[in-house]
Amino acid sequence: MDEFTDKHLFNKIKEGDKNAFEYCYKQNFTGLYYYAKKFVGSSAVAKDLVQECFLKIWENKKTISIESSFTAYLYKMVYNQVLNYIKHRQIVNKYQDYYKEKAYYSEIYSSITKETGQSIIIAKEFEERINHAIENLPEKCNQIFKLSRFEGLKNREIAAQLNVTLNTVQKQISIALNKLREELSDIL
Repeated sequence: MDEFTDKHLFNKIKEGDKNAFEYCYKQNFTGLYYYAKKFVGSSAVAKDLVQECFLKIWENKKTISIESSFTAYLYKMVYNQVLNYIKHRQIVNKYQDYYKEKAYYSEIYSSITKETGQSIIIAKEFEERINHAIENLPEKCNQIFKLSRFEGLKNREIAAQLNVTLNTVQKQISIALNKLREELSDIL
């Protein structure tokens, strides 16, 4: 299509000439289709994107203003349609991943809550025994162990906070773990 024909064809479409629109569609569809397919990979999606562009042209024919060639305008329009499609797919994929993760954790929660009353009672008893064993640790040992395991402080942070050496912190945690192993050996 040369420049004169291109401009003339676009003006006919603006006037509502269905034959000019059909001619434009037939002349450009295949090239636009392969152009779109190069980006999206799917034949069906590429066809849909190109058809959407032609539909927009027909629906907005009175308001469209083209500075360059009509063919260049069509390719730019398809390119923008492809970009919008890709952005939309990225968002959809992100939410699909999010909901898959939610479903996974929901299944785990569901299986946990299906436990029998007896297993919940046993878990409570274990928890009480562990807490009791921790409380029975010597005072300094108890304090250091709780800062390490429950507050998540690093050994250096504990040493600085309690104004003791790093070696003291390491020894007290080791003592605590050994005493807990001894006291809880029957459930471990």
